[in-house]
Amino acid sequence: MNQDTAGSSGSQLLTTEPGKPQYRLVEYVEELDRYCPGGYHPLKIGDELDDGRYRLVDKLGYGGYSTIWLARDLREARYVAVKVITADGSSCTPEANVMDSLGKLPSTPGADIVPPLLDEFWVTGPNGKHKCNVTPPARMSLFAAREASLFHLFPPKVAQSIIAQLIRGVAFLHSNDIVHGADLNPFQDLHLGNILVQFPESIDDYSTSELYEEFGEPQSEAVVRLDGKPLSDGVPDKVFTSGWYGVGGDEITPGNEKILLGDFGESFNPHTTPRHYSNTLPLLQPPEARFSDQPLSFPSDIWSLACIIWEIFGQRPLFEAFLASADRVTAEQVEALGILPAEWWKNWGKRHEWFNDEGEFGGAARGPDSVCWTWDMRFDFSIQTPRTEAGFELPTEEERRAFEAMLRSMLKFRPEERTTAHEALNSEWMKGWGQPALEESWGSAHSAQDEK
Repeated sequence: MNQDTAGSSGSQLLTTEPGKPQYRLVEYVEELDRYCPGGYHPLKIGDELDDGRYRLVDKLGYGGYSTIWLARDLREARYVAVKVITADGSSCTPEANVMDSLGKLPSTPGADIVPPLLDEFWVTGPNGKHKCNVTPPARMSLFAAREASLFHLFPPKVAQSIIAQLIRGVAFLHSNDIVHGADLNPFQDLHLGNILVQFPESIDDYSTSELYEEFGEPQSEAVVRLDGKPLSDGVPDKVFTSGWYGVGGDEITPGNEKILLGDFGESFNPHTTPRHYSNTLPLLQPPEARFSDQPLSFPSDIWSLACIIWEIFGQRPLFEAFLASADRVTAEQVEALGILPAEWWKNWGKRHEWFNDEGEFGGAARGPDSVCWTWDMRFDFSIQTPRTEAGFELPTEEERRAFEAMLRSMLKFRPEERTTAHEALNSEWMKGWGQPALEESWGSAHSAQDEK
């Protein structure tokens, strides 16, 4: 359910690889060359799927192996998201299996972060046979919400509630032997682009015309071959950009920040499926993926979770580097957290570009005016200063101390020394700030619903 590809479309000439069809480039849509045997299923607004049950009303997004559509479930009188998987990706769909198995478990705290699999069916078209998964729709991702806000911040209470939901959700997954995992696509891992904000329930009361009146008509652009030849049967005559149903992060009010965790395509059980690689973005990648031969497991999720928590709490990532190479990211981690374990430090060949043998800052890659960005400096730059500029409440010294203690325990270099999701759930910050904000938010949401 990629919600981050929304935007206006434009056209320019595209030179493709020899032998491939060549189309005029349409921005902010799926790769047009993937409309081929084994690829995307051609769809348009108004199409009906599953014997007429689901009518497509807009596009929500796309990924390398799917397009995602907002549809009206005519049988249940509600809106849903229909994820239509490419034909070559439909034969193996672990995401649906994971969601279905988790959905059958007894309801426990954190389980509500997993989107329920409402339905699944197949559709056959000119490019093959495609698996379709139906889930509740999401109005936007946290990434899109933050980008649409003036100061790229969430209000403090909203941030606390979202973090609490996320910790509860990861604890639920880990307690059921699921590591969420990661993917090379920056919108398909444990990442702000894959944490989705739900629609309010009132959206189901909108007719399609009322939906368009409120949020705008679907936008499309013609698909044109550069050689002037007609399109093949498997290529749509027009493609749609993703509709925008969200708000800026600073406009999210308590009670309207209920989240879902998207894309379980890379999820795995580390007890039965050993994994020794991490495809996540370099800035979120745990250090053991680079320095250790141990299989990745629950602690790898914890490292990524801590990085995400920081980003939700503030304005910028904890580790931030332009054109981030693996060595540059390691240097960032050492600046913020201290020297690596001895054997990792010894095996890091480029350490002297940033540090001396004792891990003190100042190497060949640094100029005389360079500054070591410590944890406290990053906290002030990413959280305190932006919140001051936005007029938001600052964390108290007590919250700052508890927040740092929780995150540092999640960011231990050695995975076996990292706190577990269950321990994070019972941390001082969760008990003193995260859980109370969540309870207050959901209480206000229920009160508002009761008044209607």
